[in-house]
Amino acid sequence: MPGEGRSFACLEIDQSEFDSHYHHHREFEMTWIQESEGQRLIGDTVEGFEAGDFVLIGRWVPHQYRNWKQGRARARVIQFRSEMFGADFLGLPEMVDVMAFLEGASRGWRFSDSVRLQAADLMASLFEAERATDRLLSLIELLLALSRDTNREPIASVAYEPTFNRSKVERLQRVLSYLEKHWEETITLGEVAEVAALHPQSLSRFFGQHLGMSFQEYLLQLRISHAARLLIETDRTVSDIAFSCGFNNLSNFNAQFKRIKGRPPRSFRKQGVG
Repeated sequence: MPGEGRSFACLEIDQSEFDSHYHHHREFEMTWIQESEGQRLIGDTVEGFEAGDFVLIGRWVPHQYRNWKQGRARARVIQFRSEMFGADFLGLPEMVDVMAFLEGASRGWRFSDSVRLQAADLMASLFEAERATDRLLSLIELLLALSRDTNREPIASVAYEPTFNRSKVERLQRVLSYLEKHWEETITLGEVAEVAALHPQSLSRFFGQHLGMSFQEYLLQLRISHAARLLIETDRTVSDIAFSCGFNNLSNFNAQFKRIKGRPPRSFRKQGVG
């Protein structure tokens, strides 16, 4: 929420790790990752992030950032409500593109490389501005720059619709937290259904509706992501990493890793890409 005398919030995050709490809120949120890497969940899409990542999400879009290891997690975040500009201002002909841009943020936006760099510079100027008027003008300039990115892409799928149901968000939060704690173990659909207080078949539908994938696919991607980090950061053998990440078959691990990451584990390690 904005501080006293401000119509929007500017948050400096600098800690050992990002809060992995899965949540949503009524404000638009713009996030610039300055340091750290990991996995973010926006709407029904799970993707990796690293320093330089810059996204905008709309109101009530559930999201979560989780970095792979403790160390230093730095980001700058702006939260604002479109109401702060007023209906008359947003209704001006000059604001048509910005309005369409904000409406499209219900699926989240990722931006082209050149616009991300420009946006990072504009956000830096906004955070450094001392006068309230300068901060407001910088926010408008930032939104204009982002709205003009013709190569921006939506993050969530076409079928995704933001949920306003707090109980559903809290239920998914419980499930994701449970999987994060127990991903190395053998996990059954029945166990997770108990955590969610749902029938196993209902849990499968629940995952499909909110994450666009099955429970099994989400768990698989979570394990592969942890395996990718271990390949980059350690000298452990591929087989040791595979078995420690919940796979009991090396050939299956290699096949699934290539499907999700685009290349086999050994090639991934040699190229040093996280």
